[in-house]
Amino acid sequence: MRHNEIKKKVNEGGLADMAQRVEQDHEVQMARSDLYKLAKYSIKLHNMLAMIPETKGIEGWQQAKITKAADYISSVYHNLDYEMKFDQQQVAEKKKSSYKDGLSAMLESKKKTESKDELCKECGKPSWKTLDEEKQKGVDGKVCWKGYRRMGTKKKNGKTVDNCVKVD
Repeated sequence: MRHNEIKKKVNEGGLADMAQRVEQDHEVQMARSDLYKLAKYSIKLHNMLAMIPETKGIEGWQQAKITKAADYISSVYHNLDYEMKFDQQQVAEKKKSSYKDGLSAMLESKKKTESKDELCKECGKPSWKTLDEEKQKGVDGKVCWKGYRRMGTKKKNGKTVDNCVKVD
């Protein structure tokens, strides 16, 4: 940022935002530095413990610190792993849904343009395929399965239901 832009931000009350951004920028680098130091000391400590016999052991507070450090690192790892997988899944779903939406819209427009010209071969009236999906819905408010069409209603177990017949 230029000097004038910084002055403008400070004057507009953006000082807190700038400080937060500067602090956030260094958190990842600090964590990586700490993890490097932790890994380095962990390897050295592992080698030192290999020379201590099991009968002598280490003090309780030392074991407690190692256990706590392992637990903390494990917690951070699993949390970040979950968040990254969750973010990747959301991006994949977004791409998938946008692809799916685009494809379904394309197929729908193609279906509408193709079906507008279709007439019944027997009577010359518009085919059932040209009806909007809303008009194809039956008594129960549902559309028949793909490959079936509604041919009136019928009684089933005392209830009036759609009579969906397989299309040849």
